[in-house]
Amino acid sequence: AAAAAAAYAIKIGVDGVKAAIEDEQSQVKLASALENATGATKAQIAATESSILKMSLATGVADDKLRPALSRLAISTGDISKAQDLLALSLDISTQTGKPLETVANSLGKAFDGNTAALGKLGIGLSSAELKTMSFNEVQAKLSDLFGGAAAKNADTFQGRLDILKVTLNEAKETIGYALLPILQKLVGYFVEYVV
Repeated sequence: AAAAAAAYAIKIGVDGVKAAIEDEQSQVKLASALENATGATKAQIAATESSILKMSLATGVADDKLRPALSRLAISTGDISKAQDLLALSLDISTQTGKPLETVANSLGKAFDGNTAALGKLGIGLSSAELKTMSFNEVQAKLSDLFGGAAAKNADTFQGRLDILKVTLNEAKETIGYALLPILQKLVGYFVEYVV
């Protein structure tokens, strides 16, 4: 039993380090997009990361899916608050339609830029003719009416609670990985300096 527990602890450590490395890369990409597109400060980026974590834990959608979607929306809007509003709407639409979050966010970003054709292809209940005659604010309001709150309602289902649990466990694994990263960096440095 002790050997099995030790092996499992090693597996959690290895998985945690991998998850932490991937999470760090995802954070760096988002930070770069926010700095370039919106001129965000480090404090704004930290606040955005905090809001992503809260959204992830509330909805059961992994932060590595939320960050690319937010990044895409920030590039189009040039505004963190607007991008976060559209991310919440994207999440509702994605949950209701079953379309990938990144696809929905990309379509909303294009619509914000003036090209509503991608939204029409999502099958969201608005025809191409309607989309061409509406302003983006009108489109956003209509989509909010049609899909608003879908992610929150889904979080209350059994599957939604399982997704939240999975995200929570993954976040715990990443936390363990972040704690182990400095130790591994020292070990790698030692090997590079004295072995290689």
